[in-house]
Amino acid sequence: MPSCSASKNRHCVSAKIYFFLYIGALVAISMLTTPLPLVVVVGILALLGGRAFLRLARRALVLVALFSLLITVSYAISLHLQDQPFWTYFITVNLRSFDMVLLTLVFTHRVNLYEAMSFSEELSFLLTLSVSKIMTVQRSFADYRDALKSRTLKKPSRSEAYEYLGSAAAGFLERNIREGKENFEAMRSRGFGA
Repeated sequence: MPSCSASKNRHCVSAKIYFFLYIGALVAISMLTTPLPLVVVVGILALLGGRAFLRLARRALVLVALFSLLITVSYAISLHLQDQPFWTYFITVNLRSFDMVLLTLVFTHRVNLYEAMSFSEELSFLLTLSVSKIMTVQRSFADYRDALKSRTLKKPSRSEAYEYLGSAAAGFLERNIREGKENFEAMRSRGFGA
């Protein structure tokens, strides 16, 4: 777990300041209730993102589309069926989600998270644990993808791919539950939790 040395102390202090500014910006964005200020936030994030902005914005858009759009579309349909205005709600909620995700991506692109969390041993440990879990999930996904490719001579049909995906998801879930229990016990033995 990286920590701040005396030579890098200035960078660690600025990373910590950026972390608290990031938390404050998240709270501020969550309080915005109209689309115009949320569009202004996108402009500010474009400046902060620099050359990486388009790549980060594309990732944020995909993430928001996968999760937020499904929820807000159903709620907007519900409002529409009740003859209530829904466009402002739909645009505001999705812009707010986009801003928050984009802010997070810009923050993690610009700031070393280990330095930002170095003020708290518990947060540093949780960050290390989270990064480790993300890497495990990425490795598992690659393993499942490679297994599908190696077990099929031709491109699998849609139904075969869904069948494999279902069994892979079950195995993946079982593996993650087992690892989650192990992580819980490891954290408890280190003094986290009850």
